Amino acid sequence: MKITNIETYLHYSVWRNLILVKVETDEGITGIGEATLRNHEVAVKSAIDAHITPFILGESPYIVSKLFDRFFAKDAWRGGVVFLSAISGIEIALWDIIGKKAGQPIYNLIGGKHHQRIRTYANGWFRGCKTSQDFVEAAKKTVARGFTALKWDPLFIHEADKTTREREVVETALQNIYDIRAAVGKDIGLCIELHGALTYDGAVIMANNVVDADVMFIEEPMHPDDKEGFRKLSMKAMVPIAGGERVFTRWGYKSFIAEHYHSIAQPDLTHVGGIWETKLLGAMLESAYIQIAPHNSNGIVATMAAVMADATMPNLLIQEMLVEALDLNDSILKECAVWKDGYFELTDKPGLGIEPDWEIIKAGEYKQAYSKTNFKG
Repeated sequence: MKITNIETYLHYSVWRNLILVKVETDEGITGIGEATLRNHEVAVKSAIDAHITPFILGESPYIVSKLFDRFFAKDAWRGGVVFLSAISGIEIALWDIIGKKAGQPIYNLIGGKHHQRIRTYANGWFRGCKTSQDFVEAAKKTVARGFTALKWDPLFIHEADKTTREREVVETALQNIYDIRAAVGKDIGLCIELHGALTYDGAVIMANNVVDADVMFIEEPMHPDDKEGFRKLSMKAMVPIAGGERVFTRWGYKSFIAEHYHSIAQPDLTHVGGIWETKLLGAMLESAYIQIAPHNSNGIVATMAAVMADATMPNLLIQEMLVEALDLNDSILKECAVWKDGYFELTDKPGLGIEPDWEIIKAGEYKQAYSKTNFKG
């Protein structure tokens, strides 16, 4: 079996462009991957189309490890997150092909399942919320959809006012967290995203005043480069600290593990090199007694790739997914993933266990949507 063609499609969805990859073979088996990277979609597409595809046409789809080695590990410039996302998108599609050829779900090909189903937490459910009450109402609606855990950034309430003192911002965020806890009850997991926005002092206030809200973790309370801040915070915080979405590959995670400032790691499968690289990271983290809660702010294809890796990991805590992925599950797939009551069910369908509707994907449009940045502002 040989790779005969690779196509890359940009498909706008709600607030950003998905990057979906189609890999075809001479046996008629086709795989789908996802390489979504917000704000850098055209760069990723160019990396796939111009810098990787010409060199792997005619190769076997079983080049998963060699693909990463050739285009990252042995590349003199190590192309960063753009190239890693390009590699990931192709790699996911290759695994989809390998699974279909073997007649097995991917998880059976990388160690077998440790879990019968994969718990998810919802992100993206608070789009448009401006007040704490807005967040509360949106949280209740999301729980009603079946989610058993939620993640959000309570600092967004102050996003429009850049002059507010940090302590006031944190106090308002804490009130929002407790408002949502009261609204959804004690059985719903709460995960607090902070986007690296706080100083060390603000992070300490947040970490030690959110304890009674019984949160699962606080994520990236400070900028990930503030190593000294995380070292001090890890000794004072009374809640789990999560991070790692901006840490890439085994080499990056070697330092992450050695520092041991985080008890929960969040590698993003679409930015670290794909399914196999994530599997290797999971084993590294397990040996350091660190739980894994993979980051995933992408579409349904990336989500299912993450689920395949998750299934094999004893140290899995929970999987992130956007509520948007549920809509994409129905809109761009002919054969959908099985999600129920906050969990993905692991089926015995081969490959990723999904079947794309390529006509709908091809008909999608690209929109220039550079989020969270105003160059003139």
